[in-house]
Amino acid sequence: MKKTFFLISSLWVVVMLLGITSCSKDLYDMNQYEKYLDVNSPVDSIDIRHQWVLSKTQQYRLVANTGNNIEVAMILSDNPLANSTAHVLNQAKTSDGGTVALTVTIPMAQTYLYGALVDKDGKYYVVQFPVTQTDVDFKSSSFGTPSSLTLKPQTYTYVFEENFPLAGDYDYNDLVVRMGIDKDPDNPKQITLDVTLVAVGCTNQIAGLVRLLNCAYNDIESVTTANGKTFDDNLPTGSKQLLNNTTTFRSGQRGTEAVITLFNDAHWAMNSSQEVTENSGAIYKRKYYNTALSTTEDYENRPYATQKYIITFKDAEKAKDFTLEQLDPFLVTFYNSGRYETHLDNYKAAQVIYPYQVEYRISKMLPWALMIPAEKFCYPLEGIQIGFRKLTQTGVYAMFGAYVTRKHSFGEWVEDCESNLDWYNYPSDENDVWIF
Repeated sequence: MKKTFFLISSLWVVVMLLGITSCSKDLYDMNQYEKYLDVNSPVDSIDIRHQWVLSKTQQYRLVANTGNNIEVAMILSDNPLANSTAHVLNQAKTSDGGTVALTVTIPMAQTYLYGALVDKDGKYYVVQFPVTQTDVDFKSSSFGTPSSLTLKPQTYTYVFEENFPLAGDYDYNDLVVRMGIDKDPDNPKQITLDVTLVAVGCTNQIAGLVRLLNCAYNDIESVTTANGKTFDDNLPTGSKQLLNNTTTFRSGQRGTEAVITLFNDAHWAMNSSQEVTENSGAIYKRKYYNTALSTTEDYENRPYATQKYIITFKDAEKAKDFTLEQLDPFLVTFYNSGRYETHLDNYKAAQVIYPYQVEYRISKMLPWALMIPAEKFCYPLEGIQIGFRKLTQTGVYAMFGAYVTRKHSFGEWVEDCESNLDWYNYPSDENDVWIF
């Protein structure tokens, strides 16, 4: 459990504080700390090749060769003629005989995608193709007009441990947020970033932001919210200390990064109306939101909080090629009298809005954040590790946690980055995870 972990490790926390903040290197022994991590790590070893990614970016070339009045080309997760719901990975305007290149993000475990051309009457021409096939034509397409179809933006789930730079308890529910990208072919310079705050599994204040990768601050014309509101509306004074700039669109500390401020306080974003009423906007009691099967004094189940950010690029091509892999969502938290950022592993040293000092030579540390290429990832409940797998003296692996299903194991993915790439679809026990 989270509280037990920190009680056991409190002495080591003090040691690490000395190592991060002191100029006397002899006060901190990295080798001893790595031995501690080895004992407390939920896996025996970490694949040195790991980049902690479960998706990849690919560009496809779609040829509109059906001979009809085609208006839009798109790449979908499912067949729109056979499924009532499909996620749109990307789409753009085209015409008869035209060719359009669409850049998409795809889960590494996925083997097939669907290309679709849509004519002016709403008829779909659909082909299935393997993800390895980059040229797609529609000479042998199936066609029809879906009677009932909901197109949804491609959406991934981001899960965080909030205690960077310290070791976590590996339940990955301190913050759970979904992000999707929606594109309107009629507005080629715009994308809509759909953000859903799903869970907060800690009692410390957390701020959330997202950096737009491969984009400079000056590449963006504007960022607005669809309803003119933000997650920070009516934010209490006591929650305004974490971020030095709370404007919706801002640059990073170097002046060039494009950064969107999501919220200054995750707890407020999920429970603002009730806490304003009960506490008149003052400092309020922070609870665990959506991380337990039953509610208690400290645990509460709340509706998910949503917001849409309309991002207008100056260049339509940058907007067309923008994918989920160009999002770097990150947290800001207080630590040791300073502010620290928690990023996905590839960007953990980014320091986008705050500078700070930290060691990165830790060998036995799982990442503090993961991007899961699924909209409804069933994250672990409070106190349930995402996956424990260690070899015992008897030669048998001890395995417990939320994702330890044989052939779909988180721990085996950790130890071999090319295996078990679909582990996030197979929770071991529904009583260990949040079910949607």
